[in-house]
Amino acid sequence: FDAGATDPDGDTITYSVTSGSLPAGASISSSTGAITGFSAVGSNTSSTFTVSAATSSDTSTRAFTIAVQAPVITSYTSTGSFTFSVPTGLTTVDALVVAAGGGSGVDNGGGGGAGGLIFRPAFPVTPGGSVSGSVGIGGGVPSGNQAGPWTNNPSVKSQDGGDSTFGTLTSKGGGTGGSWGPSSAATAGAPGGSGGGECRYQSSGGGGVGTQPQQPGDSSTYGFGTNGGSAGPPGNPGAGGGGGGAGGTGVYRTAAGGQGGAGKVYAISGSSVTYAFGGAGGAQNNANGDNGNGQTNNGLNGVVGQSNRGGGGSAGSGGGSELTGSGGSGIVIVKY
Repeated sequence: FDAGATDPDGDTITYSVTSGSLPAGASISSSTGAITGFSAVGSNTSSTFTVSAATSSDTSTRAFTIAVQAPVITSYTSTGSFTFSVPTGLTTVDALVVAAGGGSGVDNGGGGGAGGLIFRPAFPVTPGGSVSGSVGIGGGVPSGNQAGPWTNNPSVKSQDGGDSTFGTLTSKGGGTGGSWGPSSAATAGAPGGSGGGECRYQSSGGGGVGTQPQQPGDSSTYGFGTNGGSAGPPGNPGAGGGGGGAGGTGVYRTAAGGQGGAGKVYAISGSSVTYAFGGAGGAQNNANGDNGNGQTNNGLNGVVGQSNRGGGGSAGSGGGSELTGSGGSGIVIVKY
């Protein structure tokens, strides 16, 4: 903000605040009158102050009021398409785009991979225009959030998570965890934003590959997706799905499934929240597996990923009747 003055005699002007106070974080240049360095505020805040412009022979004062507006945060949580209307005069926004997590596998299956994640500060927008987007649905099954094992019927198996988009930004849905059972061949973890974990007994294929590309611009630093874990030697429990970090490996004879990849923490919503954590691999003997976000798989059935976090579903223990865990839905958050 320019509080500068002019002097008809060309004398040097010195600026200072003589009453009131500048907005939080701001300071005034004594030589130019420029007021810079405003801090973010939690609610709209007005500051009134008086600036003195002085030369060796004269002094003038002027009162100012500056209103600092709190950030506007819009969260899109319902799955499906949406449209963001760009306010007049706005040229950039910060955007967090999280895809949905993949569903887990069955029978000591692999954990579902987390949805891919993009955090894009200063994303360019057209003032007064609009930006189309969508929120991905978690990788579940057509008949509900969970499916049973021991089947070759693709209509009742877990699915990959859905993509989330905002303009030209696309976060890829998480990959499904691998499955094993006497009526279906073992499957590797599926590729996705983060890849699904490998199932128990899988001898080839391994964890799914993380396919979330790093987006162009900003030195390619704001796209995140990792590989699902590999189960290791035959007999190991299922491996964890990838997340902000790579999925973990099941440990032979310890009964613990592989840990899901750790999530990424962002405060764009106004508080710190963990997104995109991988699902736990299926544990042996109903033991626990950590999905990377503090939740555990405490029994036979899988654990459904948390909604609007993009977490992968955790797999159930082997036993013949367990249910899979579907992935959590995605989210898009816009801040300006």
